[in-house]
Amino acid sequence: MQNRITEILNIKHPIVQAPMSWLTDARLVAAVAEAGGLGFLAPHAGQTTNPTSNEDVIERMRNEIRKVKALTDKPFGVPFIVSYDFSLIPHMVDLFIEERVPVVLDNGALDPEIYAKFKQAGIKIICRLPNPNLPDALKAQELGADILVLTGFDEGGTLPMKEIGSFSVLAEFVGKVDLPMMLAGGIADKRSVQAAYTLGAEGVWIGTAFIATEECRASEKVKDWIVDSSANDLLLFRTEPYYYRSLPTELAKQCFELSESGAPRSEIAKLMNAGTGMRLGMLEGNFEHGYVSVGNGISAIDKIKTVQEMIDGLIN
Repeated sequence: MQNRITEILNIKHPIVQAPMSWLTDARLVAAVAEAGGLGFLAPHAGQTTNPTSNEDVIERMRNEIRKVKALTDKPFGVPFIVSYDFSLIPHMVDLFIEERVPVVLDNGALDPEIYAKFKQAGIKIICRLPNPNLPDALKAQELGADILVLTGFDEGGTLPMKEIGSFSVLAEFVGKVDLPMMLAGGIADKRSVQAAYTLGAEGVWIGTAFIATEECRASEKVKDWIVDSSANDLLLFRTEPYYYRSLPTELAKQCFELSESGAPRSEIAKLMNAGTGMRLGMLEGNFEHGYVSVGNGISAIDKIKTVQEMIDGLIN
């Protein structure tokens, strides 16, 4: 399928592999690129340990970008927010321009100076708003974003503030924003892809389905659990900033129980341990001290596939 998104990103299919902390590396991103989609490196791409300094964050990402380029000559992307330390952002912007990264992701910063730098360098900008709303979407359009990603409550990872399902979130934007739009949240098979197109999206943004691929570095225990589970198995709990969902690891059960008891979000977030909990659960398969963040699209995943097989299944 060729449309504005494939033309802007110079890819074959309007399918993007979401940046998932700890779970991406050059191998996965290159496999997505070679299969005709767009892959994203993410925080801690290719790593198994926490960085020792901000300089370490920068050099690790530089090395992983170069590994992608050694594996494919096709486009790929990187988010410019890769740390809770926002002082790193200017350095990541400079790094991506130096390394000529084809596509960057803005997770709602909407900074005019950053947009201007990327536009001048000829880098495409995808804007994904943490909480989709029309004023911010129009601001992204004004600043020069090339593509807008709309995220529904069906996604994995950090959930939006409003409990609006993915197939309802488009209604606010269709016909009101000129940017080509991608839909994120709960999309894992060709039926959900077709539904997204029918409702006005020109592409899809997918995370969970890419975890269950041979090229993803997630623990094999996690992949098997995804295949054997459905959305009914997931636990939804409050945390900072809003909500999270996970397969029922021991840690996730504790977070869920605290949430049900009315504990403060800050207390649940402290127990959850953010990025470390994801590394332990999803990369190492430690279900006692980690969590397994997935979206509601898990119900459509019934086997572990190669990236090529997964993308072919979405477009056929």
